[in-house]
Amino acid sequence: MKGFSVSISCVILLALFSVQAAKPVKTVEEPGGDSNKKVNAKCHVELVGGSEIIQFWHIKSEGLSKLAKHIVGKKVTKQKSKDKVKIYKAYECVLERDKFTSLKAQSLDKKTPR
Repeated sequence: MKGFSVSISCVILLALFSVQAAKPVKTVEEPGGDSNKKVNAKCHVELVGGSEIIQFWHIKSEGLSKLAKHIVGKKVTKQKSKDKVKIYKAYECVLERDKFTSLKAQSLDKKTPR
């Protein structure tokens, strides 16, 4: 009986976590809405050492215009690596659904896994 209750508890916990994971994330700000809503942004950055990547951020919508200046010097992890590297320069930051203006950033964005 004890094993049965443990397995029922595990099934219930698994179901709760599945429901949470399946919830859609609302990140798009509605016109005239609250400016404290969070949005997904992406930035074309150069890391110390010269490599360029697309880095993703989840920020308040009001902070998008200042994001490029704010992230310089921050440490981020590179793909397929646990090592952290500082951001040397941020070229451009846009909403995740938007396109970058530079062709190099657009090319990097297409190659970047989500």
